Amino acid sequence: MNSAPIRVSALKMLDDRLKVRVCRPQAEICETIPATEIDKLLREEGVILWVDILDPTAEDVELLHREFGFHHLALEDAMHQDQRAKVDEYPEYYFVVMHAPLPLSETPRVRDAREKLETRELDLFVGRNFLVSLHQGEIPALAEAARRWGRTDQELRHKMGFLLHTVIDSVIDGYFPLVDALEDRLDTLEMALFTGDGGALDDPKELLDIKRSLFTLRKAIYPLREVFNTFLRRDSQLFTAETYPYFQDVYDHILRLLDTVDIQRDMATGALDAHLAVVSNRLNNTMKQLTMVAVCVAILGAVFGAWGMNFTHVPLDHLGTKGFYLVSGSAVLLALGTVLLARWRKLW
Repeated sequence: MNSAPIRVSALKMLDDRLKVRVCRPQAEICETIPATEIDKLLREEGVILWVDILDPTAEDVELLHREFGFHHLALEDAMHQDQRAKVDEYPEYYFVVMHAPLPLSETPRVRDAREKLETRELDLFVGRNFLVSLHQGEIPALAEAARRWGRTDQELRHKMGFLLHTVIDSVIDGYFPLVDALEDRLDTLEMALFTGDGGALDDPKELLDIKRSLFTLRKAIYPLREVFNTFLRRDSQLFTAETYPYFQDVYDHILRLLDTVDIQRDMATGALDAHLAVVSNRLNNTMKQLTMVAVCVAILGAVFGAWGMNFTHVPLDHLGTKGFYLVSGSAVLLALGTVLLARWRKLW
């Protein structure tokens, strides 16, 4: 790692977008310090630094390359915010890419949160005594991670593996409310399929939105299994043995999320198939009703057409209006009998 002093002027330009938190060996609480003190603290034994950079620019990346010695390929990946979740291992640090969820609006319907389900890329450089996080836009999970790190046991606060666990665990925990919201809405839609609550059934777009959201979740979470398989190896020189159970705990959370997402994807697919089946059944019932209407109209048309057009003298004309009512009643009874016969044969 480059041990040259970090340029004070460059770091002062970063002050509005950079947060530096430090946990000293004997301190009871973590502190937020000016960026100009980073270089001194990096060389101090037992100190753990967390450097968070919001909306990094090309100049920021160049500064990180100069002062921390990060590989230019890792920094290039950090600048191109479209990476798959992964972990790259370098001699003195790890480069981790993951995606943090953004919370949905407070609404019982996921569809109403038209920001949809979105994730934001989070890039982490994890060294022996530092963690550098880069991201475009605010990530609420990082604020939660900072609170957890400050509240935890003093002994654990000074272990690099625990800081990494705190950040990643906060990100993973952010997925659970989204998964629960999708599950609740999916249950509501499934019940509406069979209770006749037609508002949600007229358009399958919401089911398709849910499937798309579940796909986004799986795309963000699935690669993290590989990431934690790397962290769970016992040959790493960056983490102590005490922190491995915490990595295992996050790994279990990832597996639980994946199981839930896969189950919900199957449920969404089944609900969509059920929706299409319900629509098809409704169409069949409508066609049967229209067919019976057409049959009745045809019967009435045949009777009145034959009665009024095919004779020199209209039959039953001598009865006056009684003849009209007699023919009309006979036609109606014939149509009604046809309907009853169809119902008895379960054709309608």
